[in-house]
Amino acid sequence: MRSDPAHRATRAALLAMTLTLAVAGCGGTSSDKAGGKHPSKPTVLTMANGNSDSTELDHFAAAVTRLSHGTLRIEFKNNWRANQINYGVGVIGDVKARKVDLAWAGTRVFDRVGVRAFDALVAPLLIDSYPLQRSALESPLTDEMLDGLRPLGLLGLGILPGALRKPLGVSPLVNPADYRGKTIAFQRSEVSQQTLRALGARPTEINSGGPIDGDDGVEQQVASIDGNGYDKVGRYLTTNVNLWPRPVVVFINAKVAAGLSGRQRAALRDAGRAAISPGVVDQQGTENDSATILCRRGLKFVTADSSDLAAIRRAVQPVYAELERRAQTKDAIGQIRGMRTKTAVAPDAPKCSSAPASEPATGKATAIDGVYNVHTTAKDLLAAGAAPGEANPHNYGDWQMVLDRGHFTQGPQRHAKAEKLAGGTYTVAGHTITLLFTNRVGDNKPGERFDFRWSLYRDELTLKAIAGKVSPAPMLAKPFRRIGDAR
Repeated sequence: MRSDPAHRATRAALLAMTLTLAVAGCGGTSSDKAGGKHPSKPTVLTMANGNSDSTELDHFAAAVTRLSHGTLRIEFKNNWRANQINYGVGVIGDVKARKVDLAWAGTRVFDRVGVRAFDALVAPLLIDSYPLQRSALESPLTDEMLDGLRPLGLLGLGILPGALRKPLGVSPLVNPADYRGKTIAFQRSEVSQQTLRALGARPTEINSGGPIDGDDGVEQQVASIDGNGYDKVGRYLTTNVNLWPRPVVVFINAKVAAGLSGRQRAALRDAGRAAISPGVVDQQGTENDSATILCRRGLKFVTADSSDLAAIRRAVQPVYAELERRAQTKDAIGQIRGMRTKTAVAPDAPKCSSAPASEPATGKATAIDGVYNVHTTAKDLLAAGAAPGEANPHNYGDWQMVLDRGHFTQGPQRHAKAEKLAGGTYTVAGHTITLLFTNRVGDNKPGERFDFRWSLYRDELTLKAIAGKVSPAPMLAKPFRRIGDAR
């Protein structure tokens, strides 16, 4: 089952409650475009999403429903143009062509369609902390940037926070000398390419999640390094060199927006702002969770000292000279620098807070050994606190878990014999069970650790969350029924 961080559980429950209350508030009356009474059914807007689930967009979707008083609802079209190297440009064209109503794309791709309004957000080493990113995205700057979409026939709704991207290298990448002659993978962006060249590297373009075998490093957020297994190639993460954030722009076809009421359009724009603060909290939590997992897998965390950081900033000055040739970008960079001075926050740098995981002793029977089955639905997951994006077919259905003297596997009850199941080792201490994944299957990754409180009564194994630990909602939704011995 999908292993999303436990810190999302409480947020997910609140989101589900918010959506339920907002939709329940819809009456059976009619309305005109001036507002007033609620329509009998909400207007459903389709949103293209290149990811397999909508977790990063759930705050925005919930805010749309809430702020429109139930008159609007977002329906996600997940895996849209999944893994395409030109996702951003493609999805911009899809919204223009009204194949979907709205979508998101990273700020870095808009330069390829002639929009340079967002360049300041990805200027190298400018936004180097989550508090600064929040300040920038909540400022009037974003309204000016979003106006740059109008010539494309699009209406910008908001800029949502993204993870900070850092250098991962086969060898440490802490100063410009470390980059010289190195092949560094990056995702399509003119500013990224210019920055890597200014540092003396040879940029090589990859698509989202693309392989980096044979490269000397990659610029990527910590969660993607974890999820894509990039630590198998790169062994050194420079934690305090935040090259740029990965904010995303949410936009709608302008003609579709014109067909909505003024209050509905306002709700969409307000939802973009409402999603910023909780989105920053989520990004920080996800980064810390992934850093812990990577630390367990033995990734080396290194830092650049003040002289290294100063050297990198000097090396990328030609990029700023090019960016600041455009008056709007120069002004935006100046404003963000002013915010940076006020926040006075050091660059965000996750810490290696856990020693590499060692397998527990196995071979000894435990009180809960056995083969267990469970059947869950999307409704069960939401009731257990899963975020709307987690309640997807990857996480519910007919599942089986085998606990066998310190080793466990889990996966669909009906699977081909050749199919590899997720699994690893587990320990039982009193009424606490700890699962440590050692193989990569689907969304489960080596180094992930889940902790639960357990109780076994009449062959029903019930798992409960432990405060401060990772206890994913999909495993809490229903008790597991013991159907036999493990061997």
